[in-house]
Amino acid sequence: MLNYLKAENLKCKRTFAKKLVIIAPVLMLILAFLSGRYFVVNGYNWWYILILPGFITLLSALVNQYEEKRLRYRAVFALSVDLKKIWISKVVLIGIYVSAANLLHLAGILFGMSAYNTNSGIAAYQAIAASAILIATELWQIPLCLFLSKKFGLMAAVFLNLGGGTVLKILMAAKSYWWACPYSWSSRLMCPVLGILPQGIMAEAGDPMLNSGVVPVGILLSIAFFVLLLLITTLWFPKQEVK
Repeated sequence: MLNYLKAENLKCKRTFAKKLVIIAPVLMLILAFLSGRYFVVNGYNWWYILILPGFITLLSALVNQYEEKRLRYRAVFALSVDLKKIWISKVVLIGIYVSAANLLHLAGILFGMSAYNTNSGIAAYQAIAASAILIATELWQIPLCLFLSKKFGLMAAVFLNLGGGTVLKILMAAKSYWWACPYSWSSRLMCPVLGILPQGIMAEAGDPMLNSGVVPVGILLSIAFFVLLLLITTLWFPKQEVK
């Protein structure tokens, strides 16, 4: 499996996909710095509402396109290789890139906390916990976006995952049935972890959205959904016909 992962990583060597790992969090940090004393709040809210889903969508689409350009996957399907492992290695590689981008974003946030002395009410340990939770709750989008890009193209992935997902992150997180919408999991969990409501404002003391009991529920749902999507798409991928 490690050889498959190395091969997929080589395919992304000197590509825009790898550059995105740095561009996405740096762009977010620049926008956050421009917001001054709201650096930490906006730096996280804008990240998980818009930038991170957009990054995952575009990164997944690019990884797929690099393969499509190689004779539309003919080079892969013609080889005597395990197609399931190829698909899994693509998902794992993107997961590593997403984790790296989140860690870079976290490093910038921690630096900004000391540089700006924002007094946002968010401590360093909360930021670290938030970044770890965001990695866990957003990974399920990777096999979904890879599938959408492979099956329907880039625009379908952008429209469904980024466009629809952004709206649902804000609208569904405050509902009592937030757990039924995967897109609301990350924004809902950020409420008790960071005290930030989906609309980007700080929650007041006593707000029911601050209930920390949702955190383990959201994490377990995210991991289970990721495994389910990975299993379904892994079984689907080898059955594709090369056009």
